[in-house]
Amino acid sequence: MPPRSKRFSAEELPDGSSTLVIRNVVVLGKRTSLRMEPEMWDALADVAGREGQNVHDICTRIVERKPGAASLTAAIRVFLVNYYRLASTEEGHARAGHGRGDIDIIAAALALQPGAASPPL
Repeated sequence: MPPRSKRFSAEELPDGSSTLVIRNVVVLGKRTSLRMEPEMWDALADVAGREGQNVHDICTRIVERKPGAASLTAAIRVFLVNYYRLASTEEGHARAGHGRGDIDIIAAALALQPGAASPPL
């Protein structure tokens, strides 16, 4: 097995490029860089828009409440998952086709494009 630094990971492609997007945010008045998947950036922007805030304000609120040992990137991912879990309803799950067993929900969810109303069925 190749050394850890040479192994293929979800974050790095064989040509050495990364699927992660690096962006700057201002947290507690200081600029910091974060690396996340494009879908995480899209979700963070969607949440900020829904809440009438900007990405910087959301990130500041997350850093103020995250466990000390957690990275900001990890805390943002956990926040996003929990935000959407709190917003999910039985009606929404039914519209998305969850639990029916007649579609590949994993493929449908991974194919979801930003701005799409529901996974393609």
